[in-house]
Amino acid sequence: MSSDLTRPPPSLPPNLPPHIPYSRDLQQRLYLIAQHARRGLHPGTTSISGAARRALDQLHAQLLINGFHRKRFLLAKLLSLAAAAADLPRAESLFLSASSPSPSPSPQHPPAPPTLANLLLRAAAASRAPPRQLLSLFSRLVCHHGFRPNAFSFSALFAALAHAGAGALPHGSALHASALAGGFARSSSYVTTSLVDMYAAAGQLRDARKVFDETPDRTAATWNCMLSAYVRCRELDAALRFFAEMPTRDAVAWTTLIAGCANAGRAAEAVELFWSMRKARVKDDSVTIVALLTACADLGDLRLGRWIHARVDQQQRTVSLDNALIHMYVKCGAVEDASRVFLEMPARSTISWTTMIYGLAVHGRAEEALELFHGMEERPDGATLLAVLWACSHSGKVDEGRKYFERMERVYGITPEVQHYGCMVDMLCRSRRLHEALELAETMPLQSNEAVWGALLSGCKREDNLELAAKVTDRLIELQPDRAAGHLVLLSNMYAGVGQWGQARIVRERVAALNAGKPAGGSWLNQNQTSILVA
Repeated sequence: MSSDLTRPPPSLPPNLPPHIPYSRDLQQRLYLIAQHARRGLHPGTTSISGAARRALDQLHAQLLINGFHRKRFLLAKLLSLAAAAADLPRAESLFLSASSPSPSPSPQHPPAPPTLANLLLRAAAASRAPPRQLLSLFSRLVCHHGFRPNAFSFSALFAALAHAGAGALPHGSALHASALAGGFARSSSYVTTSLVDMYAAAGQLRDARKVFDETPDRTAATWNCMLSAYVRCRELDAALRFFAEMPTRDAVAWTTLIAGCANAGRAAEAVELFWSMRKARVKDDSVTIVALLTACADLGDLRLGRWIHARVDQQQRTVSLDNALIHMYVKCGAVEDASRVFLEMPARSTISWTTMIYGLAVHGRAEEALELFHGMEERPDGATLLAVLWACSHSGKVDEGRKYFERMERVYGITPEVQHYGCMVDMLCRSRRLHEALELAETMPLQSNEAVWGALLSGCKREDNLELAAKVTDRLIELQPDRAAGHLVLLSNMYAGVGQWGQARIVRERVAALNAGKPAGGSWLNQNQTSILVA
């Protein structure tokens, strides 16, 4: 945080007239302009657009020029705009124009207005300031501006620390002590839920449960937050037991558990919970439907997916829900249905384009996937380029794939990750360029993983390049010693396939020495006769 709240407030421009006549109409107009600008910023915005920055500049200038820099209702509205846009330097400047540093409040130096100080804390939280800087700002507000924090102050800070994860735990514990000293940690449901969420985000489920157990008056939000903590920490069995103990179960509780099961690979349980939710006559919403569609995609249950799609109200339709529909249809093999949903979307996100590009590519329609990418209206991300590389790899377009790979950083500003290199290795192997693939795997700037070397081993198997396969197998065993037997069995089978029985026997002896077997595959069938192979 570049600025320091202990410095005096910024001086006004030297040529400003000493007195500006009072104007209620002008103040009201500025207030309405700020309110209109605030509505134009979506919740959760972390970067300020050019238009929003200009609006802030102009409104701030109008406050200074017209002598309204100490009108708190205008400052509060402008601070709210700065907080929504995560413009922390602006928020600090506005706050300092209304509050002078004073360690001990007096009639000459009143304490910082709680509303303005809380808006400044909200701006700091929205800007994703590091935990140390958040607490430093809080400390300066209390020590130098006489700020008396309230429940809103602590809940905003705990929510911000939750975004920082485990790294914020020491700072969160210190702030928890302050909240206890002020009497807010147990008396305010907002502070309690934020505390539970913060400890869960840090993986401290026991501390989260301790806060919950020590809360005297638990609201539905408190129960839901604790349930979410179990799900967040992937303690689904404990979450199911806790859910059964809840005095009331609203749509939020049901959806939290359904989403938790769906995202943890327990899709069948997620669907079962949905039917129980309907029996309990609890109305679902778009978030519930998104979680349920995720479960359908994992199960490959196209019949249930189409039933869900048919009952979705047009008013429930959101970009996230449409994305979930596209994903479900793609995973179930119904690419035409996915394409229809995509084309009917009134607004699309990068995820919409990426899912559709991947869906076309994975179902053998690489040309259409690349054509869709060329017409993409949103800025692509790493996942989009991965889908494009996958399309090139499975359609033999090696040169085109190289072009996209080389453009990632230069044109799109995306640094290739290990999965992009893995896809390039696979692409080169499929085009029988094994030595180029090996060179890329050995010289890539990132630490190569088993996926990269596994793609190279598959290429060696296709080309019967046993000398290179032996080297690649040794590298895979270094990366995955627990799966050494499986890799060695594959190499032994490659030797046997070309009649090199002596080499095959030597490798088999290595397997016997490991006293382990090749990881087995399995398959299962759902009620709608959709088979899924799990290898």
